[in-house]
Amino acid sequence: MGIPMSRRRTVLAAAALSAVTAAGLAPAAVAAVHPTHVETVPFTVDGSNQSGWWNPLAVVDDITYFAYNVPAGVNRHEVHLASRSAAGEWTSGCLRLDTGACANYLNDNGHNQPSIAIDGAGDIHVFASMHHEDWNYFRSTTPGDVTSLVEVSAELPDQGGTISYPITSVGPDGDVWLMVRTGPDTQARRDGVLYHYDLATGAWERETVIASATNFSVYPDDLIVDDDNKVHVLWEWHRWAAGPYRHLGSYAIWDPQTRSFADIAGNALPAPIRPSTPGQVVFQPFTGGEDMNSTTPAFQTAKMAVKDGRLDSVVYRYTADGSTRFDLLRATWSGTEWQRETLIDVDALGADIDTIAAMDATAHGSKSRAYAVLSVPVCGVATSQVVMLESAKGRTGWAIEAIGDPMRGQQRLRAATADDGTDVLYLSAPATAGGGTLRYAEVPRSGQKRTGGSLAQIVADLRADCAP
Repeated sequence: MGIPMSRRRTVLAAAALSAVTAAGLAPAAVAAVHPTHVETVPFTVDGSNQSGWWNPLAVVDDITYFAYNVPAGVNRHEVHLASRSAAGEWTSGCLRLDTGACANYLNDNGHNQPSIAIDGAGDIHVFASMHHEDWNYFRSTTPGDVTSLVEVSAELPDQGGTISYPITSVGPDGDVWLMVRTGPDTQARRDGVLYHYDLATGAWERETVIASATNFSVYPDDLIVDDDNKVHVLWEWHRWAAGPYRHLGSYAIWDPQTRSFADIAGNALPAPIRPSTPGQVVFQPFTGGEDMNSTTPAFQTAKMAVKDGRLDSVVYRYTADGSTRFDLLRATWSGTEWQRETLIDVDALGADIDTIAAMDATAHGSKSRAYAVLSVPVCGVATSQVVMLESAKGRTGWAIEAIGDPMRGQQRLRAATADDGTDVLYLSAPATAGGGTLRYAEVPRSGQKRTGGSLAQIVADLRADCAP
């Protein structure tokens, strides 16, 4: 079995914020050059199957793996894992405790969600329902078999810790990497910590503390191991102990060979990294009167794409001074400084439009993509629409498309890129009538460049459904 593509993807001061044509001013929408394939996964998801930080998706060779919460009693869920074959056949199983029963957890939206990884031997690793509590870790007993997952939490180091936000990636050697937040609250800290599963020995170890500072909390955002086995880490900061409005979007690279961090400019960084660490760690600095106590301006949730061992881009939500709604921004490195642009300007789209805390970024060949979710009231009902924004070498501006049908309530998403450049999407709509739905989507990248499209037209098309 090949090396997983889930977040290793063969893809993934400063310039002023600038709104581009993606803000809603581009030409009228056109049909997709390569129509997206979307299908509903034949399993119902729980209302808690939603998050911004998680990694519930892996693509290995021609097999796709989805982890998801399913209803299991009042305000409770089980965690299931499903696999989709190249022929489109789905198989599912639950995470099992030592007793043989399916693991059952308390719902906690945005917190108790699963992340997965498939190692180089094909074994499935799942981290489930941890928010400031001890490990909940499961692994398959048969490679690739979603029905064979059993609890092996005792194998993790740092037992008895307070663990949150597990995010996974797999290296070119098949080793698994894990970023979490730990909570040494007695010292007024919540740290970002990196763990490593050595495929050769079958053992976990704590690799390093990524970021830590007294009176601060780390919020993990993303983790990608590139083809040179360097570990790209993405996170944000909040004042200790916790809160939804964060700041100082940060990025660094860990080299396991030299056991050292560097910023995007190649400068060595001391470990652990702090909010005040000099260098080019922070891609989204404070703006206006922002500080660690601000609820606006504020930063919330980010994802990155890495291509050929280099950061392609970071996409993230940011709200301006005095606003309660979040734009979608993109940060890139020019070679000398961070540059930022606004991909979705919610003010340009309407006073009732917002983004949802779910996005992703991919890069392959000459094309870079950002995926996001728009929130649009339709006939008085909260409705969400997944959108894709694509840039291509040699083309100015962004091509924009709606992905799948609009759904009631908030959608959440993740993306992974297959070897041929096709993006596989995980689309969760947990608030739909009769139980939430989970959809699988394929968005091809090969062939002719996409052109045109606008967010304004997508919003107008949604609103047109209410026209008399």
